[in-house]
Amino acid sequence: MEHGLLLDHCTEPDGSINAKIMARALGIDISELRQAAPDQARLRETYSIISIVRPWARSASDTWSWYHGKRLARFEGLTPVAMVRAGRVEELKDFLQAGEALVTSWPPAPDMLAMPCDVRPAANS
Repeated sequence: MEHGLLLDHCTEPDGSINAKIMARALGIDISELRQAAPDQARLRETYSIISIVRPWARSASDTWSWYHGKRLARFEGLTPVAMVRAGRVEELKDFLQAGEALVTSWPPAPDMLAMPCDVRPAANS
C-alpha cells in the first residue's frame, strides 16, 4: 500500500472524490492533481480512468505517470489526460475496458540493448 492509502479510500460516502486523499495515494502534490482535475466532475472522471488502469501499472504513481505520458495511437497520439480534458472519457473507458491500451506493464522496462558494452559479469558468476 504505497503512501499508506489505496485509491479505494478516495471515495466519500456521498460519491464525491477526496482530492487530498487521491493525491496522497498517487504520491503527488494536491496542486498537481488540481491542475489535471480542477473540479469534482473532472476529479471523478480522472478517478474512473486511474481506477481502470491501476491494476496494470506497477504502482499508483506509475498509473499517474501513464495518465499523463502514454500516447495512445488509436486516438491520434492523445494522452489519457488530454482525452479527459476533451470530454472523451466514455470513449477512453471503452478502450481501456477492452484491454487494448496496455499490452505491457507501465512504465516500460529499459531497453537491454542500450546497456554499455563494457559491462562484465561478476567474478563469482
